[in-house]
Amino acid sequence: MPVETLEDKVIIKDSRGSSAEIYFFGATVTSWKYRGKELLFLSKKSLLDGTKGIRGGIPVVFPQFAKAADSSVETAALPQHGLARISKFEWGGVSVDNESEVSVRFGLNDSQVPENLRKVWPKKFKLIYTVTLNDDTLKTNLSVTNEDIAPFDFNVLLHTYYSIPDISKVSVDGLFNISYVDKVKNFTTDIDNNQSINFTQTTDRIYGNVPTEIIKININDGSNEAFLLRRTNLKDTVVWNPWIDNAKNMSDLGDDEYKQMVCIEPGHVTDYITLKPKESWEGGQTIQYVTLAIGHLSV
Repeated sequence: MPVETLEDKVIIKDSRGSSAEIYFFGATVTSWKYRGKELLFLSKKSLLDGTKGIRGGIPVVFPQFAKAADSSVETAALPQHGLARISKFEWGGVSVDNESEVSVRFGLNDSQVPENLRKVWPKKFKLIYTVTLNDDTLKTNLSVTNEDIAPFDFNVLLHTYYSIPDISKVSVDGLFNISYVDKVKNFTTDIDNNQSINFTQTTDRIYGNVPTEIIKININDGSNEAFLLRRTNLKDTVVWNPWIDNAKNMSDLGDDEYKQMVCIEPGHVTDYITLKPKESWEGGQTIQYVTLAIGHLSV
């Protein structure tokens, strides 16, 4: 299974026509094609030159989700979504290569982080990010090791942008009757009593302690195609679409591109993970692209 290493990214392919592209900048997966069909959204206005976080794909959020609400926490001075997505990872090589799948690995430690960010979060750490492609399945896994002499706290999130034909038709199953923080409504807490999430306006919700094994993203374009999301050691899930007004105010997103994207983001963001010196943490997601029989796989 071929792996092509370019100056700015790595491209992996399988024999059945599926592929993925991962930039060294942020270790951001910018493309996942299932037998030629693109499954991840990447804005046409996104900068890919390392001057700004990539708008689309799967940015890695670490060690802070959004901006810290508490100004006293250690990560408070970091920019939106932390430092990993705006740091250049190093190439770690092919870690698994067999007939059915290929895994590639990327690494980041504190010495690779831009100096201005190291000054505001001077922790010694090591990240290993592994991306695995297997035809209709993409896995992204992150490990964090504390290489400092003192404990540190962090958030982590895989900010996944799914490519969809029409946001007004999309529905998300698997978050019924789960408490969430609604960022659109001034961070009020609510419980979702709808079997499915539908999108008719700006949506920005943080679902905490999600017990569901599978979260299903239904495309609902008549094809019965869906994404099945399985999380490993990531207890929370963010659901986001900026909608009309917010899209117009984002310089790296086209005014109408909100219609072709939805973000379902597994993470650990409602509180912080604490790592003691020499300890490690690991978590990730597995996404499968499927065509379901009508009425199949209720979650």
